[in-house]
Amino acid sequence: MKMKISKSILLPATMIFALFLVACSNTQNQVAPETSTSQSSTTSSSSTAASSSTSASNATGQTTGELDGTYKGRDEEDEVTLVITGTSGTWTQVEPDGEQEIKNVTLDPANQRIIIGDDAERYLLEGNQLTIKDIDEDDFNETIVLTKQ
Repeated sequence: MKMKISKSILLPATMIFALFLVACSNTQNQVAPETSTSQSSTTSSSSTAASSSTSASNATGQTTGELDGTYKGRDEEDEVTLVITGTSGTWTQVEPDGEQEIKNVTLDPANQRIIIGDDAERYLLEGNQLTIKDIDEDDFNETIVLTKQ
């Protein structure tokens, strides 16, 4: 008789436990959309903050996308062409006699630094004008101004 009582109690208890698990699983499914909505708004906030940050850096010319392009100008008597793609590029300098020198360029937009060959310089982008100045010089007498083509 004890066995029958145990089985008769065990079966309904198992069913109640199974229903409890199903109910809990439905509650978690209902909570999940709220969580994902919360994550979506967090992601949206992060995206907004990131685009605000990008806009702020665009104002100072620190993003490489804004620097991409071809710039031309003069360094004393030499014609200069600077081609930038991403954080690298080439510096081509042509002397009046036609002799040409090509140097690799690396950009560090966060610090507004440009390395031309072995020389580290500072740069400032204002509109379509890129001003390059020797880091060691305190005045802007030794500057090169290039215009975006």
